[in-house]
Amino acid sequence: MLLIGIMLAGCSASRPATDAPPLTAVAASQPDRLRGTVEVWSWNIAAKSLQQLTPAFRQHYPAIAPNVDMTGANMEARLLLSLASNVGAPDISQLQCEEASHYVCTGKLADLTAVAASYQKDFPASLWHNCVYKGHVYAIPWDMGPCAVYYKRNIFRQYGIDPQKIETWDDFIAAGRQILQKSHGQTKMLPMDTGALATMYQLLIQQNGGQIFDDNGRIVVNSPQSRQVLDVIQRMLQAGICSNVKLWGQEFMAGLNNDTIATYPEAAWFAGTIKDAAPDYGGKRQSWGVFRLPALVKGGLRTSNLGGSVLVIPQQCRKKAAAWAFLRYALCTPEGQLAMYKSENLFPAYLPALRSSVCDEPDPFFGGQRIGRLFAGDAAKMNILNRTADWMEALGYLNQTFSKWVDDGMTDGHVLDELAQKLHRRLGVPYGHEE
Repeated sequence: MLLIGIMLAGCSASRPATDAPPLTAVAASQPDRLRGTVEVWSWNIAAKSLQQLTPAFRQHYPAIAPNVDMTGANMEARLLLSLASNVGAPDISQLQCEEASHYVCTGKLADLTAVAASYQKDFPASLWHNCVYKGHVYAIPWDMGPCAVYYKRNIFRQYGIDPQKIETWDDFIAAGRQILQKSHGQTKMLPMDTGALATMYQLLIQQNGGQIFDDNGRIVVNSPQSRQVLDVIQRMLQAGICSNVKLWGQEFMAGLNNDTIATYPEAAWFAGTIKDAAPDYGGKRQSWGVFRLPALVKGGLRTSNLGGSVLVIPQQCRKKAAAWAFLRYALCTPEGQLAMYKSENLFPAYLPALRSSVCDEPDPFFGGQRIGRLFAGDAAKMNILNRTADWMEALGYLNQTFSKWVDDGMTDGHVLDELAQKLHRRLGVPYGHEE
């Protein structure tokens, strides 16, 4: 009822904008004619970073006034309603990378191809891929989440673990066993929420190039790559090195400041989470470091991606050229991307920004380690993971199936076949050739 009320309120305040003109390269190339207020929907630190970016942007475009609405509750649902009714949408909106395809496929977003296609080379293919639909660009990557392992230096020193010798997940499991044994079971290697295994599955499947959906949107989850991933997860769980705590729950967060958990395989943005949690949770202060994500096999890819956002311009926007000017400055210039990285730790998706010396600055919190360069190192090498319009719903079924698999003792060798059948029935999506 709240969402319906919001939609009706929007309808009473505005008229449908189905006749809003398209974005053209000619219109975008006339900065002197760009003016007006540009409404932006965003949330949390992402919104703060855009607000802080506005004064610098206005030095380039004084006649454009971005108004960043730090909206949160039901924002994406409200955006869907606005798109469906062709009224009430902002000029620019943030979306999660994982959910972008759901909106791109609606046909309600502005086609950015005329102004954005030339930037394709400046973004990782793994991110750009899910911003494109039928050859047209509808979203621009904002930040990304290249992954590594955050570890507690004091625990590794105490139990004789050298992080530089952890090259594969087998090495990681062996180190976890050593810590578990020497701590008499008091310290687990990593958190692993068995009710939300889709997160670890995504991290690992992107390393070996596997897919849930193929390039045509068909189900291909029952594959050798998925079996390899589940084998790693199974060996972690059976080794006893995982702490079964709810992701982002009290125990998960408290573990940042005590000795119960030694490492957190997470994305670049997690550095900010650790820093923010340090004063909020009791326990002794930890000494943190970061090492590269282990590979599935020796010499394999040592990165993956979790999280990140994109910006889009709804088709109903009447000031597309002005909106594009702000979007382009924020996401397609080193100046904009690095400003947000320095202010709010949003890791740039724009590859030219990663060549900056800013990424080489030592981080005192991590013992002077240059963690920006560590995360930037393999960012362009990440494999594409096909995220279709069904992606978020599919992740729910992954969590259900994998949770049952764990509860049943991980003995069901047909778990992936069962998952493929469930996705086929619930989503109405055909099988690919590997099914």
